[in-house]
Amino acid sequence: MAGFSINESLFVIDMDDDSPSILQVGEILADGIKIGVDRDRGEEFAFYVSEDGRFDILAAKPRLAERWVQEGYLQKHMLQLHLDAHDEIDCYLLISPSSHILARMTDIRVYGSRYYAHMVASAMWHSRNRDAHINLRDGIICELYGVVLPTYTLTPMVADLALLNNVLRGQYDSEDLRSPDDFARESNNSSFGGLNRISFNQALKAHNMAVDTIEPYFQLGEAVDDFVQLQTHAIITGALELRPEFQLYATSSDMVLLVLENQWAQELIDRNLLLQMNLKPVPLGGEPVKALPLPRRYAVEALNNRHCGLNQSAAFDLALALQRARHKMPEASFKDALYVQELGLVLPTRFSGGNKSEDVALIREIVSTGPFAQGPFLADVVKSCEAIVSA
Repeated sequence: MAGFSINESLFVIDMDDDSPSILQVGEILADGIKIGVDRDRGEEFAFYVSEDGRFDILAAKPRLAERWVQEGYLQKHMLQLHLDAHDEIDCYLLISPSSHILARMTDIRVYGSRYYAHMVASAMWHSRNRDAHINLRDGIICELYGVVLPTYTLTPMVADLALLNNVLRGQYDSEDLRSPDDFARESNNSSFGGLNRISFNQALKAHNMAVDTIEPYFQLGEAVDDFVQLQTHAIITGALELRPEFQLYATSSDMVLLVLENQWAQELIDRNLLLQMNLKPVPLGGEPVKALPLPRRYAVEALNNRHCGLNQSAAFDLALALQRARHKMPEASFKDALYVQELGLVLPTRFSGGNKSEDVALIREIVSTGPFAQGPFLADVVKSCEAIVSA
């Protein structure tokens, strides 16, 4: 019996199923969004999906939402007021595009995506920077603002590294419930279950995922509002993508920071794909790199490592961006290009070896396999995207 262990989470009584709905299906919010699906409920919060599938909505009771703002997890402008029939505040709403994750920490898996592993780790670090002792196991991860929102439950403390292991695990793997004290007792663990570059790479390796080998330009906690116009006191909360040509960082604001290697940036400028005036030079000892802050709401992703959930509109946006890029660069390869949705740009890292046939195969794979915001598309959407790219 020495090896017998108990998964304590199986013995936590879940009262959420009997929690009353905060919003009503069919209700139309002040900005015109119609509640379509009552997705999940907690004691002081509930998740909904808009009728058109474009938005996920988190409704939180005032006591919980106001505490998030007071303790710095969210800024006030990130939440919308919802009033009852007597014009009293009955809840606050966090509205996220359905392309971004908004869910309980215990419900998410990365399914081999290194980007999502980075995203989860950076969100946990962001929250841990606000409160070193808060329990994040029952938290709500909000990709739009790069944060894990605590729900202040009384479940036992679970270490951040254990939470990351749970996100990385396979469908049938058991939950890691080790606490910081459990990690402290392990002679081979010096992080006490916390997350840093070393422990993050160890977790990736343990789950047969490639580790980070590229040295990041910025470190956790480094201030970035001095040279890019992010929100005041913005700091780096983690790397999202590390490549030779570019690096993408999460920040404590609602922006991400795209950092371009100088030679690649100059190539894009010379080809009139980017404007010099939009890029901020950042001295990092040697030759400066170029920085570009971008809204987290829109996709900034390598096309061979996509993560934003596609809806029909976003699929057509990507197809049009590929079409424009091909007209500008007839020979470039876009298979591993960087897609910047807000600018409508596809930025190649290789300027030869591509053609329209490659583009058609690429858009077919993306639109057929996702990831999707809500569900797969009908065949006519795939055909329409192929036609756009072929034009």
